Parts: sequence; C-alpha cells; structure tokens
Amino acid sequence: MPKKKTPKSLLDDPKAIPGASLPLQLPGTTESLQRLICLLGNRTKGELGTKARQELESLIGTYPNVQQAALWKHNLKQFVQDK
Repeated sequence: MPKKKTPKSLLDDPKAIPGASLPLQLPGTTESLQRLICLLGNRTKGELGTKARQELESLIGTYPNVQQAALWKHNLKQFVQDK
C-alpha cells in the first residue's frame, strides 16, 4: 500500500480544512483587516484572553481553532498584499 503524503505544514495543504480558506465574515476596512491578521497570529500561539477573543469574534463572527487561524492569517496576508 502506498504511503500517504503528509504536508510539511497545514499551510501546504489548503484542503486540510474544507471550506476554511477565509473566514465567512470579513471586516471592511484595511485597519480592521490588519488587526484581524494580528489577532489570528496571536490565536495560532494559544488561547486568547477574554477581550481579544471577543474582538476576534466580533470581526469574523467565530473563534477559530489554531489550524484555522493559521490558514486564515496566511490567506488574509496574501489578500492584503494583493490589494
């Protein structure tokens, strides 16, 4: 039986979390997008405090798991750079 290829990281395989390439809800301003990227980066390192968690939830409508946060941060950074 052939070995299943494992990506080096979650970001190498955007299909790892189906439908999770971007949050369903995005803020409308560049400043809010930058803040969202920062909060997602903090989320990738662990649980957020109450205030930061509420801010993240208010920006995108959900509190992502660590893997979603990493993928969303990566994709949002690309989105902002392409703008």
